[in-house]
Amino acid sequence: QPQHKEYDDLCSLPDLNEKTLLENLRNRFKQEKIYTYVGSILIVINPFKFLPIYNPKYVKMYDNHQLGKLEPHIYAVADVAYHAMLQRRRNQCIVISGESGSGKTQSTNFLIHHLTA
Repeated sequence: QPQHKEYDDLCSLPDLNEKTLLENLRNRFKQEKIYTYVGSILIVINPFKFLPIYNPKYVKMYDNHQLGKLEPHIYAVADVAYHAMLQRRRNQCIVISGESGSGKTQSTNFLIHHLTA
């Protein structure tokens, strides 16, 4: 069965296997949608170019929103951690992992940008 629909959360895939997972990520990447959720985990595919999704409009759009209500974005993860820290009065941690050159430093910069905004 052909899968033409894209999913912004891989947990929503009707048939979860390696092929459908990679096809979904590939289709999203072709549309410059570099962020995809797996539940509360964010997968990022480094586009190796700047995308216009890191400006004050996006900072405001993801401010105080529940994870998964908007298109996946690193600002959403930063915002959820920040508001959890305020609500629970406990430290929060965001783990950024990946291969060399995958964009970990840039992702950290985007997180800090959102938190300081």
